[in-house]
Amino acid sequence: MTAIVWWEIETPAPERFQEFHAGLWGWTFEPAFAGTELGADYWIISSGETSLGGLQRAAAATLPQAGIRLYVLVADLEATLERAVELGGTVERTRISLGGDDRWFAIVRDPAGISFGLWTPNPPQRPGLDA
Repeated sequence: MTAIVWWEIETPAPERFQEFHAGLWGWTFEPAFAGTELGADYWIISSGETSLGGLQRAAAATLPQAGIRLYVLVADLEATLERAVELGGTVERTRISLGGDDRWFAIVRDPAGISFGLWTPNPPQRPGLDA
């Protein structure tokens, strides 16, 4: 069974997003993942004590695109990446660690151009694959 485990918004103007949605919904934004492999400005979006998703500044090296990214929980991240490529997808980010021993993700773009994330609490299934 697949499950959406996280959603994320990527925009070149995260400050404007924060101001608007804090005013509209009362959401708060906590900086996160500083000093990890992510290498991007990132905030956890919360409503009260509940984490809802993430906000990321669009990478300067890519064409800025605003949008939402869903993450799908997978058991074997590398096998899922391989299957996505077999089906015509492209890997935008291989396995990235967010620190700790239960937080890894990768990003895939499908043939229609839709970008989505893969999330796993599992370490690499094959030695030497942790990015």
